[in-house]
Amino acid sequence: MAKLAGNRYLTAIRDGMAVIIPVAIVGSFFTILTQLPIDSWKAFIKPYTVALSLPITFSIGLMGLYSCYAIAASLAKTYKLDRNSSATIAVMVFLLLVIKPGTITTKLANLSGIAAGTVFPTQNFGAYGLFTAMLSAIISVEVIRFFKERHLVIKMPKGVPNSVSNSFVALIPAAVLIIAAWFIKEILHFDVNAGLLTLLSPLAHFGKDNFVSVITPIFFNSLFWLFGVHGAITATPVYPYWYKNLYANIAAVSNGATAATAPHFMTEQFFQFFVYIGGSGAILALCILLAFFSKSAMGKTLGRVVIIPSIFNINEPIIFGLPIVLNPYFAAPFILAPIADGIITWFAMVAHLVNRTIALVPWTLPAPIGAYMATGFDWRAIILTLINIVVAIIIYFPFFKIWDQRQLAKEVAAAAEK
Repeated sequence: MAKLAGNRYLTAIRDGMAVIIPVAIVGSFFTILTQLPIDSWKAFIKPYTVALSLPITFSIGLMGLYSCYAIAASLAKTYKLDRNSSATIAVMVFLLLVIKPGTITTKLANLSGIAAGTVFPTQNFGAYGLFTAMLSAIISVEVIRFFKERHLVIKMPKGVPNSVSNSFVALIPAAVLIIAAWFIKEILHFDVNAGLLTLLSPLAHFGKDNFVSVITPIFFNSLFWLFGVHGAITATPVYPYWYKNLYANIAAVSNGATAATAPHFMTEQFFQFFVYIGGSGAILALCILLAFFSKSAMGKTLGRVVIIPSIFNINEPIIFGLPIVLNPYFAAPFILAPIADGIITWFAMVAHLVNRTIALVPWTLPAPIGAYMATGFDWRAIILTLINIVVAIIIYFPFFKIWDQRQLAKEVAAAAEK
């Protein structure tokens, strides 16, 4: 698990995907603007719906492009390669592999109102092209590293600015990568993106709106955390499908649907605000028990320290402070509580008791607020998160009680000895 957690490729993908969060969140706020539960506001905003969709298109709709650059830059940093030149080459490889330019003729331009010229289909720029973006970034950086380590590069004399020198170092590997990508696409006529989606199609099962896709990610997320490995690493292969579902929901809303009729609920926000309340393991429940119901001094003190960050979904203080890692007292509830919350949320959304998520909002928002905003201001989402917190508290309680009693006994014995 330590080797997996330290894997440079998974780390680069995780860090690269994190880079797109600001633009994705800001873009999502434009979706939220169209979903404010005020009839007068909806009537006012309706003529501007198309204009408001532009930031969404250029944020979540281009996440594959942004991710490719960020992943390549992150991986290049681990090899001490020039980040900008490596990432730029990776983006061109990505574009060559997934984008097939088209042409808008003058006649078609007159009919559609779109300017004549070359056009790029946008589908593969977004979540649909994420796997190819990841592959393009990793292969590009590895090829650049291969050439540099073997000194198969053009070296400029001393005194040449670093930016210019780094560009020439990347020139030969860039030529190899670009020619190879062009050959695969235009000579072999092989669609890399379609091939990857077919190869990784078993993973798509966990992006579907079914029961298994709820339980499995939660189980492995908690299991990895119990061994001290960041649970988010287990979701890395599934992120493209979750983002694809979110973008489909956003597109549906842009075309007149509502958060209640959006097609998917299996998104990252499903887990973030309804399952991982307070952090992985639905850990806010345990923080509440420690802070307000603990009889041991350690439990009370720790609970009051960790409850504030946990409200904002930062779980590291309690994960490593209690700790949860390799703790036999809390291993079972740390797995069972989020699974129970996931099952409850799944049934609620299947039964249309709560809206589907249609926006990417800051993950540090307290769960009720984040769930309320992500579902297009559905007040029922607040009720659901509160129910999930209560369920998690009930599951944690007997395990917490045993731990607290034994901790109290240790403190009493230590005081008596002193």
